[in-house]
Amino acid sequence: MAASFRSLPASCNNKWYYNRQQIDNSPSRRAGLDPDKELSYRQQAANLLQDMGQRLNVSQLTINTAIVYMHRFYMVQSFTRFHRNVISPAALFLAAKVEEQPRKLEHVIKVAHACLNPQDPSPDVRSDAYLQQAQDLVILESIILQTLGNVFFCSIVVPASKDLAQTSYFMATNRYIHSSL
Repeated sequence: MAASFRSLPASCNNKWYYNRQQIDNSPSRRAGLDPDKELSYRQQAANLLQDMGQRLNVSQLTINTAIVYMHRFYMVQSFTRFHRNVISPAALFLAAKVEEQPRKLEHVIKVAHACLNPQDPSPDVRSDAYLQQAQDLVILESIILQTLGNVFFCSIVVPASKDLAQTSYFMATNRYIHSSL
């Protein structure tokens, strides 16, 4: 992962790194949102993404990518302008496509509804309310794309243990030795 990250142009490497001053001056803070409230909103959005991702049976990488997209989005846009409960499903819908685990729009909407309104029945796909939700989600996906500048690369490094590396090497070598090639 690190090698592919370093091979990107310098402009891509630093675009999403923020110093303390930039974080303290986020769009939400400039809009008057308390720092603790912003942190709480970020945590709530991440928890919603985790819950939705598990229910949609996507990989943890896809969920993590959606969380990164959400954090990046809110470094450009404000929580006061875009509610976390509408951005999160759009971020997961986009991340699932990027990570080659696409989910149907209908499924994302139904899972988001189940997570946010567990006591309510699932929306009828023929209703005007459902059609409006579907249209809104696609529009929000487009807004996320525009906000992120169509930069989808997301380096998520997962540390591996030495034992895992040794076992993987052994298995690959063993497979190579016993192959007919």
